[in-house]
Amino acid sequence: MIAQLPARVLTPRPTIERLIHRYGAMPVLWATIRALLMPRKRRARPPDPYHLCPHLRRDIGLPPERPYVPKYYELR
Repeated sequence: MIAQLPARVLTPRPTIERLIHRYGAMPVLWATIRALLMPRKRRARPPDPYHLCPHLRRDIGLPPERPYVPKYYELR
């Protein structure tokens, strides 16, 4: 089912007017400026799939890693 929202719900104007009426214009203005100037929170990067344990690789559908076989020049 798709929600049908009235047009007044989609506009932020009544909410801002309610905030100004409740807290005053200057606190709302300063909070808006502070929110605009603050750096955005970055989401954490997902882990590198090459460093996951075999159980997690299997859980997310990745093929198992090949066993490590040293190269001939690493055997010295």
